[in-house]
Amino acid sequence: MVRTASIALALIAFTVVSASAEPSIFWSSDPVGPDETVIVTGDHLDTVTAINIDRVPDGASNAKPAATQSVELLQQNAQSVKFITPRDLAAGIYRFTLVYPQGTMSKRLNLPTVYWSQTARGDTVSPGGTIQVFGRNIVRRSAAARLVLVPEAAGQPVALPAASGDLWRGSFRVPDTLPLGDYRLRLSNGDGGDDEFVDAGRIHVVVVAAENGRTFNVRDYGAIGDGAVNSAFAIRAAVDAAQQSGGGTVYLPRGRYLMTGTLMLPPGVSLRGERTDIVNLVWQDAENPPEALIAGTTNFAIEDLTIYASRHGPIVTGGFLKDQPLPNASDIAIRRVRVRASAFRGHLTPLQTYQRMFYLEQHYGQYLDTIRLTGDRLTVSDCDLVGSGRALFLLKATNAVVSGNVLNNGRFGWYSITGANRVIFENNIVAAADLQGTGGTVNNLWTDVTGSENVIFAHNTFKSMYGWDREAVGTDGGGGFYFGPVSSLAPDRLSLPGPANEQIIATTWVGAIVMVADGLGAGQFARVARFDPAGDDKPMSVSLDRKLAVNLDATSVVTIVQMHQNYLVVDNTFEDTGVAAVFYGTGLNHVLAGNVSVRTGGFFARGMFYHHFQPSWQIQILNNRITEGNAYQAGPDRTTASGEALIAVQAVRPAGLMKQPPLVRGVIVRGNRMDEDSHIEISGVSPVFPGVRDVVVEDNVIGASRVGLVIDRGVQLTTERRNTVNRIPR
Repeated sequence: MVRTASIALALIAFTVVSASAEPSIFWSSDPVGPDETVIVTGDHLDTVTAINIDRVPDGASNAKPAATQSVELLQQNAQSVKFITPRDLAAGIYRFTLVYPQGTMSKRLNLPTVYWSQTARGDTVSPGGTIQVFGRNIVRRSAAARLVLVPEAAGQPVALPAASGDLWRGSFRVPDTLPLGDYRLRLSNGDGGDDEFVDAGRIHVVVVAAENGRTFNVRDYGAIGDGAVNSAFAIRAAVDAAQQSGGGTVYLPRGRYLMTGTLMLPPGVSLRGERTDIVNLVWQDAENPPEALIAGTTNFAIEDLTIYASRHGPIVTGGFLKDQPLPNASDIAIRRVRVRASAFRGHLTPLQTYQRMFYLEQHYGQYLDTIRLTGDRLTVSDCDLVGSGRALFLLKATNAVVSGNVLNNGRFGWYSITGANRVIFENNIVAAADLQGTGGTVNNLWTDVTGSENVIFAHNTFKSMYGWDREAVGTDGGGGFYFGPVSSLAPDRLSLPGPANEQIIATTWVGAIVMVADGLGAGQFARVARFDPAGDDKPMSVSLDRKLAVNLDATSVVTIVQMHQNYLVVDNTFEDTGVAAVFYGTGLNHVLAGNVSVRTGGFFARGMFYHHFQPSWQIQILNNRITEGNAYQAGPDRTTASGEALIAVQAVRPAGLMKQPPLVRGVIVRGNRMDEDSHIEISGVSPVFPGVRDVVVEDNVIGASRVGLVIDRGVQLTTERRNTVNRIPR
């Protein structure tokens, strides 16, 4: 008990010493242009007496600064303040200054906010390769934007111009003559001067080791390729020869190769056809199909061939051993592969169909995958997939690229990106090949996954999804670790009185996100670096991956949940889906921008109680378009039988759990165009316990709608300006 008392005294001393009335800034919304509203969140912002703003000059750092202007403080309170940028400020980087009794504090808007950097090989690139940078305000002026590579050792920095880019991403080509070594990345988006570069990560410039150039033609090992004689033994012999020689390419010339069993690809071996349309691997109907048709553990590729299968298990698996991910799996590529697999071929009676469905349910549940991969540096490109379940399952994928594919989900099928970090999902067509197929999610539904982050969905088409909840792009992760009071033991260590949540999916807390939901320090977040369970004389505690700017006290409430952060859903087309995109709690720093919706339920940002308190913070819904808003069996959970599509910001709480902090904080809904039968809804439900706070609804155009714009009394601190609403009679 002596130890408990000493901890309590230390807490009191810590709180007194760290108390301060000076303001802190946690987040400010951008991108932002002239005459647009900015949300600033932080602590002690009610002490701010004035806000001044100026535009940072472009060019040399000694350029003459622009005149400073004063702006009005809007909806000011301890946790947030809003202001409108002056109309006469030209587009660019802005600097705003908070004035308070003890001094001033400045921050810049429209600087690059780098979420992550990625190459085709993760954080490694070869001379002549490309580095991509993702986030907000990445390229604002393409002619002036540049990525500077600063050598960690001796040498001169090298500036790379932007090969292409926009607000959300930029591509930069590495010179062929760049010296090998380690570099720090510094990014300018083209606005501002020399002081407006930001860190953008690190990169290793190396020469990629040449692959084993030996080729093993399956015809030399007895494969006939006539579609009648079993070629499995001969192809396995070619694979074995490649493995014994240290790797190489197993080559299949034109032909139809009859297969049985699982074809295992060892590390360093590639399976390559002469051309996708003239090389077919054919697995016939089998009472007990193999665990996978083609499988490998690490460092293998499948290219330029077509796979046919009837009754089947997973088509291609990589990085797994007995359904569990291998810890060091990497460098798996599936390129230009066509799959035509159906467990329901033939003249099946309803009873036979049911029996096959029952078999699949028993053996695979909802997880019969066409392509199933885990590991680092994964590539699925230019494939055309039709299977009986999920088109694609990526588990704990890092530095993955899914590009240029046609992904057809089968019966009860969906795509699943689980526990991701740095995933590019672009230029794909995603649809359902079965009326019971649906879309997919980024999720944390795995026992040792505590977070998913840094994912971009760009320039994809999602269409024709009629099964399940019909989500084209969604986030998911039920449960959580802790919700309740907290106190600071140190700036990076918190005491949790308990109890822990019993509804926990993950088996570890490390990597989960800690979000301060209420009280002193609300709006801050960090990640769990270590969890210490309760002991006889001490409560639970967590150590954080960084220090909090404001220490917490008896008023503070935190939620600790599986993390979702830094998702970019930009420039996609959605057609005939239940929702176009929905961010369920937990969500942090997501962007929905430039998307087009046709006959979907619309776009949603939701904080919710999904077996746990799961907030949604700092979400921006920008410049999307809904062309045809008719929604049928649509919306999250198919709650709209027939109605209008909508852009919605919602706090969703059961009736008995209204007495909670706001679930949604800091949302921008700007520049969206809604042509027909669609509207905007901001809903916090309870005026006594508002579920949503700090929202800007600005410069949106709502066409013919029976609803228009709805902001209910459960929304606290909303700025609504310059929206055009065309209401029609109900």
